Amino acid sequence: MRSLGIAFITMALIACGESPETEGVAPSTDTSDASGALDATSDGDSVEPDSSEGRLWSHRAIGGVSMGAASVNIALASDEHFDMAAGLGGYMDLQYMMTTAHRLQLAGFCPLELLEAHMDELNDPDAPALQGCGPMPAVEELEFAQDFNHLKYDDNGASFDRGFYMDVFKALTMATGNFISEPSGDSPYLPAGIDLEWFSSTPGSKRCENPEPVAQEHSYNLEYNPEGAYPVILFCDGDKRSEGWPEGVFDPTQSNGQPSDIILAVDLNGNGKRDFHEPLVINGVERFEDVGADGCPDAYEDGQGGCQEEPDPSAEDPNGDNFHWLDRPHGAELNSWWDEGEPYSDAGLDGVENTGDRGEGNGTYDRASSFDVAEQTGALGRVRRASDERLSRMDFYFDSGIRDPLHAPVATRHIAGAIHDRVGGLKVYQGIYGQDTALFPQETEMSITTQILFQDFSPEAIGRHTYVEYGNANATEAEIAKGDGKHVGTTEQVLARILAYIIWAAQRFPEPDLDSAPWDGSALSAIHHFYSEGLQSRRRFTIALPPGYNDPEKAERRYPVIYLLHGKGQTAADFAAAGILTSSLMEDGALPKAIMVFPDGRCCRQHKETGQRYCACWDADDDQMKRCIDPTCEGPEETCEEVEIDKDLIPEECSGGSLFFNLVSNRWGEPREGLNYETSIHELVDLVDQRWRTRAPSVHASSGAQ
Repeated sequence: MRSLGIAFITMALIACGESPETEGVAPSTDTSDASGALDATSDGDSVEPDSSEGRLWSHRAIGGVSMGAASVNIALASDEHFDMAAGLGGYMDLQYMMTTAHRLQLAGFCPLELLEAHMDELNDPDAPALQGCGPMPAVEELEFAQDFNHLKYDDNGASFDRGFYMDVFKALTMATGNFISEPSGDSPYLPAGIDLEWFSSTPGSKRCENPEPVAQEHSYNLEYNPEGAYPVILFCDGDKRSEGWPEGVFDPTQSNGQPSDIILAVDLNGNGKRDFHEPLVINGVERFEDVGADGCPDAYEDGQGGCQEEPDPSAEDPNGDNFHWLDRPHGAELNSWWDEGEPYSDAGLDGVENTGDRGEGNGTYDRASSFDVAEQTGALGRVRRASDERLSRMDFYFDSGIRDPLHAPVATRHIAGAIHDRVGGLKVYQGIYGQDTALFPQETEMSITTQILFQDFSPEAIGRHTYVEYGNANATEAEIAKGDGKHVGTTEQVLARILAYIIWAAQRFPEPDLDSAPWDGSALSAIHHFYSEGLQSRRRFTIALPPGYNDPEKAERRYPVIYLLHGKGQTAADFAAAGILTSSLMEDGALPKAIMVFPDGRCCRQHKETGQRYCACWDADDDQMKRCIDPTCEGPEETCEEVEIDKDLIPEECSGGSLFFNLVSNRWGEPREGLNYETSIHELVDLVDQRWRTRAPSVHASSGAQ
C-alpha cells in the first residue's frame, strides 16, 4: 500500500502550479462512521489550559504549496492558533511581489527622449537605436533580470508564459487593489481613469479594439508622459507567437487579445494599441532614493553614519545600512522600499507636480492604497505585528527553489529572516539531499523518497525553524531540464518537499500515536462541503482520517490535525492521494497518526444571468457542464441539492486560484461581499474541531516523536 500511495501522490503533486481542473474523488454525503464520521462530541468549547508549565499546543499544523503558502499568513492571523506553519515555494511577501513587478516585470523601456526620436520604430523589436534598455538588473540574489517584453519563461509545474504573469498580477490586484495605479473610481481593481460600468459592460475582446484614452487628468506619468501630451490606454497582450518566436517575449506581429485590465500604456504614436517599445504607466508609489536613512549611497557614506562629499567607488556599505534578508533584515538601503529618512519627491504617485493626484504636496510619503492592504494581510506585516508570545508558540518550515521564475526564494527569505530577527532559531539549508549543505546530505536522488520517513525532523536535529532552498547551484543542463530547483522541482524534489512538511508536522506533535492499526476504510479521502459565511456559499474540502479512527476500542482517542493547501489551478480533491499515502504510513506507526485536511482554494463561480455565486463545483460527466452544490443551502451537507450548469454560464470570479486571501474585488472589478477565501479557512478549522475527534489545547514540555 505504501508504494501505491507514493505513486499516487507523485502524479497528483507534480503540477503544483497550473493544472487541469480534475476531480479524482466523488463528494461524500454519508455521515456514517465508516466514511468519516461526523461526531457529536467536540473540543471546540474547551477552556484553554494554563501554559506556565510548558508550551501550549493547539495540535494543529498548516502548510501549503505555491499559492497555498498563504498558510503562513493564515496561521499568523488565526485566533484558533496553529503550532506549526509551512510555506512551500510560495510568495508570502506581497510587498516584495508588488515592488518587484514595478522594477522588473513591468519595466525595461527606453527613456522617453529616445523613444520620441524613433517614433517610426516603436513596433520593431530589432530597432538598433532602441536596444539595451532592458532587461532590468536583479537587485537581490536569486532574482532573474527581465523586463515586460522579455518575461522569464519556464514550464516546470506550470506554463510561465505571458498569460500566466498577467494572471498573477491580476490575482494580486484582486487581493489588494490596483498596485500599479491608484484607482480613481468605484472599483479597487481598475487603474485610474477606467470606469467600472464601461468595463463591466464591455466584453474583453472589445476592449482590445480601438480603446478610448483615459481622461488627461489620469494620464500623467513622470517617466513617459510628464506633460500629459500622449494618450494613455488599456492594452492587450497575450501568448500568441510566430513560429520560432521565444517564449515569454512579446510578439508584436500577432493580434494579442488578452486585455491587460489593470495596467495602462502610453500610446506614443496614437495608433490605439501598445507597440513593442511603448511603455507602461507605473504610478504606484512616490519616487524616492533607496539609500537608507543616512540619505546617501554606499560610495558617499563616511562610516560614521553620515555622508561625505567625495565618493569612494570601492566602498562596501561603510555605514552598515544595506538590507540583507538574514544578516540585516532592518537594513533600509537597497530594500526596494521607502523607509523613514530616505529622500523622496512629494509630487504624488504620478511623479508630476501640479496634477492634483494622490499624495501630492501633503508632506508625507505615499503609496497606492493597495500597499496598505498588502502590509496588513501579507506575512511580512503579520510577522512584524505578531506578539512575542504568538511567535514563541510556533514552529516554521519553508522551502523554495533556487530557479523559481517568480522569485519565491527571495520572497521566502524575507519572511524567514523576519522571523529569525524576532525569535531566532532559524537554520538554512542549501538543497534537500545530495549536497554537503543539504537538509539530509547523506541521501541521494534515488534514496530520498524512501528514506525521508526515517529522518529526524526534531528542533534539535534541523532547527526550531527551518528553511530549505532546494536545487543544486552546480546542476547540469540535463538536471535543470528535469526541473532542478524550479517552481515545483524534479519528481524526487516535489515528493520529498510534500513528505518533509507532513513528517515534520506529524513528528513534532507531542504524545505521538504510533500504535499499529489495520486499514479499515476510514483512511480513504472523502470530499465534504459546508456553508461558509465568509463566502456566502457552500465550500468543499477533502479529509482523510487516520487508520483506527473508527475502531470502537479507540472511540475516545483524539488526533492532531494537519492542513495542506494546494497550488494555483488545483483543487482540494487533487490532494486526495496525499491522504492515501499518509494513511498507509500511519498504519504500522511509521508516521504518527493525524487527521489530514485539504481545503479548497479554487475560485468561486458567478452565474452570468443570475449573479449567484457557486463555490463548490466540479466537472460533470458532460465536459460542457459543471456540477455545483446549491450555494444557499445552510444545513447539513446531505440536505443540499446538486445542480448542473453550463460551464460557460459560470466563469470563475478570479483566475484559477484565490491566493487564499480575502479579495477586495473579483475579476470584473466589482467590490462584492462574500469574497472572503481566507475567512473560509478559519471557518473550516472550527468545523473540523466540531465534527471530528480533534485534540483539545494542552500544555507539554517538549515536542513529539524524536
